[in-house]
Amino acid sequence: MVMRCALLACLVAAWAASPTASAFVFKAGGTGEWRVPAAGANATNAYNAWAQRNRFRVGDAIAFSYTAGNDSVLLVDKRSYDACDTGAPIDTFSDGSTVFTLTRSGPYYFISGSRDSCNRGEKLIVVVMADRSAVGNATEPGAGLAPSMSPNGPYSTYSPPPPFGINISPAAYPPPPSAAPPKVAGLADTAALAIGALFYALV
Repeated sequence: MVMRCALLACLVAAWAASPTASAFVFKAGGTGEWRVPAAGANATNAYNAWAQRNRFRVGDAIAFSYTAGNDSVLLVDKRSYDACDTGAPIDTFSDGSTVFTLTRSGPYYFISGSRDSCNRGEKLIVVVMADRSAVGNATEPGAGLAPSMSPNGPYSTYSPPPPFGINISPAAYPPPPSAAPPKVAGLADTAALAIGALFYALV
């Protein structure tokens, strides 16, 4: 009986420490609204000022909300980000509600689909913390991007190119103020396993 209870405790602890249990959806800029920042002394750097106040881990996601048909979100490389070049994005999102999952450590560059809006501050750099236990180096956006399930809400699911490279798992950490827990893939399977173990322990 003691051994069975110990097994159950180990299963629950393993689930709690898993990467999916610690992932969060951050609302871009703190509100999720993707638009030209309001005029002010720091308008052109408003999104990045918000990003610098947060800690992003592999498995987290960024939610963008905007008017479909009037704006879009472009995933670009650093050169295109610096120049607000909308001509050759790595990926384009234009449905109005987008959740982009951060699947690797390193920088991600986002700009508005409108070059004028980008020049006026509608752009964002998200730097994902490195996992010291992982082996390998971070890559540029577009290399190793993998899809994830969309969280509850009107956001769309991102389906990027097939992934390659390393699989990095983040450690658990307290949720920041602007974050909300996403819908976790595989949660049902884990719960079923834990319930089965509990039933086995009590028989």
